[in-house]
Amino acid sequence: MSLVILSFWVFQGMYVINSIKMGSLFHYLCVSLLSVVLCFFLSSKMISFYIFFELSLIPTLFLVFFFGYQPEKLQASMYLLMYTVMSSLPLLMIFIKMSGYILYISTSTSVSIVLFMTLGFMVKTPMYLVHVWLPKAHVEAPVAGSMVLAGILLKLGSYGLILFCPVLSGVVLYFYLSLSVWGSIFCSMICIRQSDLKGLIAYSSVVHMGVVTVGVVSGLEIGYSCALMMVIAHGVCSPMLFAVAFLVYSSSHTRVLSNNKGSLSTPVLSFILFLLLAINMGVPPSVNLWSEVYMFISFISMMTISIFFLVVIAFVGVVYNLFMYITLSQSKEFDFSKTDYIYWPLLSACLLGFLLFPFLGVFSVYFSYLNAISITLTMFRLSLCLPEVTGDMCKSK
Repeated sequence: MSLVILSFWVFQGMYVINSIKMGSLFHYLCVSLLSVVLCFFLSSKMISFYIFFELSLIPTLFLVFFFGYQPEKLQASMYLLMYTVMSSLPLLMIFIKMSGYILYISTSTSVSIVLFMTLGFMVKTPMYLVHVWLPKAHVEAPVAGSMVLAGILLKLGSYGLILFCPVLSGVVLYFYLSLSVWGSIFCSMICIRQSDLKGLIAYSSVVHMGVVTVGVVSGLEIGYSCALMMVIAHGVCSPMLFAVAFLVYSSSHTRVLSNNKGSLSTPVLSFILFLLLAINMGVPPSVNLWSEVYMFISFISMMTISIFFLVVIAFVGVVYNLFMYITLSQSKEFDFSKTDYIYWPLLSACLLGFLLFPFLGVFSVYFSYLNAISITLTMFRLSLCLPEVTGDMCKSK
């Protein structure tokens, strides 16, 4: 239900920001995408789950291709299409096996089956090494496409990963944990070196989604709580950051950070940017903080030495968020006389976000609520008879 509410909020904010007339095709794509996303979150059958999971690609692809700003939108659309389709075809075969049409699954191929199954969801999460399409799609997409990508479509992969990821152990478990942590560190370093504002926000999304991957593959109850909270927190914060990036681009017609010094130096905009980046870096009492604390607990319980890498991720996250704030809110002031049409819509969308964020946060920190969700997920996964996968063989739970 939280993801359904989040979907409505993101699409409402997208319409507020896109107050300029975009044409009937834009509105048709938005309504179609909202319908597909709601059907996906409310699906109870694996085949319908897969159909809506794949169907969400079509409106998103059209948003990027028809409403993108630069000629590179064709390359971004191809990356989005190829990564999603190539990773989802093995997922369809596995869903057919799990649905009972092919009753026998060889234990010798169980590890490869799990890898292909999780790959289909991790491409849309996305996890490091299969994240290449995300920065390209974000940079070339219009503000509506970026808000939907960050707020909704990344949650489709995370939601599928939470529901269908088997209980991992052995080599497979430590492979995913190591890849998530090192990927978060590398993407954090890339954020520091980024000159493109939307690229910086896109790579920070990869860092946050690494937290979701760590929580899910840990197999712990507190890990699932960590993943669920980060999904909600990132879905509220990241679309608003892309709305701010759109305001900056509307005033200067460039996304290069060095050319936008002081573009948000007015008191109200500077305050909004500060709140958004504080939430993004996990300042108390934001939901991001609770999610990262739970991630620390679940990861350290499995690998004590990992505390050093987690501290590095948290520290570098503070560095690139402060770098963005200092760059955009200091130095000279920009003239917003030509962009007044977007000023108040941005304030309205951010106000709705700030009102929704504490509401979701209050419910997220109650352990009874999280335990109920974890128990529901456990019962659902057991009803699917998902295997427990080790580095050597597959055992039925």
